[in-house]
Amino acid sequence: MSNTKKEIIQDIKFEINDINFNVRSSCIIKDKLHKRVLLTNMREIITHEAFLLPGGRLNLLENSKETITREIKEELNLNLDYKLISIEENIAKEKQFHMIEFVYYTEIDNFDLFNNLDNGWDKFKIFDINDIDSLDIRPKTIKDLIKQKEYESISHNINYDWLKN
Repeated sequence: MSNTKKEIIQDIKFEINDINFNVRSSCIIKDKLHKRVLLTNMREIITHEAFLLPGGRLNLLENSKETITREIKEELNLNLDYKLISIEENIAKEKQFHMIEFVYYTEIDNFDLFNNLDNGWDKFKIFDINDIDSLDIRPKTIKDLIKQKEYESISHNINYDWLKN
C-alpha cells in the first residue's frame, strides 16, 4: 500500500460571519482581429441577461494561471496561452460578498469552430466588441478591459457595485 497523500480538490471559498468570500480566475478570449469576445452567462441573475468572463474558482494549492488553464480546458476544450492583465476586487457589502478575481487575456484564431456553446451549466455567447457597452457585464470594469487593444501592464480595480444592475 502506498503512503502518498490523497489529493483533495477544494475551491477557495468560505463564509465568515455571513460574509461569502471566494477567489476566481477568468479570461478575456478575443479573436486575433480583436473584433469579437466570448462571455458566459451569470446564472445568479434571472431578470435579464448578464455576463461575466469565462473561468472559475481556484482550488486550494492551485495558482491562478493553473486555474484558468484548467477551467478553459474543462469548459471549452481549449489549450491556450494566458497573460495576466488585471486583478479585480469585487465587493458587494449589501449582499455580504467579496471576491478576488485574476483576469487573464488570450486570443484564438477565430470563433468559427465553436459549435456547442451551451454545455448545460455554462452558456457561452460570442459578442462583437463594438456592442460591449450595451451589455450587462460584471464587474463593469471588465468592459474597459475588453475594449483595450493591448495589455502592457497589470491593472487593479476595486468594484463595489459588482452585483448591482
